[in-house]
Amino acid sequence: MIVVTVITLILISCSSTKKLNNTPIALINNVSYQDSSFDNSNASNSFLVAHEGNTYAITAKHILMIAKTDAMKFVDFEGGLKQWKMHPKNDSTKFIVADKLLNANRKDSLTWDYMDTNWDTYEDWLVFSVKENKTDYTPLSFRKKPLKKGEHLYAIGWTYKDTVGSQRMYEYKFDTTKGNFHSLIQINGPNSMGGLSGAPVVDNKGKIVGLVSSGGEDENTKEVLLQATDIKNAFEFISNMK
Repeated sequence: MIVVTVITLILISCSSTKKLNNTPIALINNVSYQDSSFDNSNASNSFLVAHEGNTYAITAKHILMIAKTDAMKFVDFEGGLKQWKMHPKNDSTKFIVADKLLNANRKDSLTWDYMDTNWDTYEDWLVFSVKENKTDYTPLSFRKKPLKKGEHLYAIGWTYKDTVGSQRMYEYKFDTTKGNFHSLIQINGPNSMGGLSGAPVVDNKGKIVGLVSSGGEDENTKEVLLQATDIKNAFEFISNMK
């Protein structure tokens, strides 16, 4: 009976992850400015979420440090943005056009030093309203339950080294949460995480729990760790909007 139960659980788990991998979730950011010399057609990852009948687009805030104009010193486009578009890496005919950046903040400095100095409390997310949606994507739902140690989670998107093609699904297990970040241990991930920033981190039911912020090797255990921004503050921000 124990063997049968274990086999059944494995089959259910495999079925869930296969369904998850086949569900269109990941988008990349294609950012264009009035001054086209600052355009970035592959500015990492993004995704859609739904809350109380509205759809929002979310990505990592630190992406602005690599996809900005020289005039941008804070989390504010300073009137220079032409269009923030999101689409699958494998199909630019299915796209989202972002409308307003809802958490613009002229006190939030766009520098790596500011991010590093304030890392424990840094809220690494941008929330956009959606102007146009030409995809068949179902927006993700927020997970309300707390994570369990050892629970398997999945980052869905593309690194810079991933070739054009279907979304990649990288597997991790939850370790701890400190401040605004979940620490995840890599089970099956990319050789290089560069470009995975902003990718949604979901549970095996596809509920959003975070987004990719950074990663690297633990100098003591040699395990590859991923730092994922906890999505709860973005959820609270969206919930409190009027």
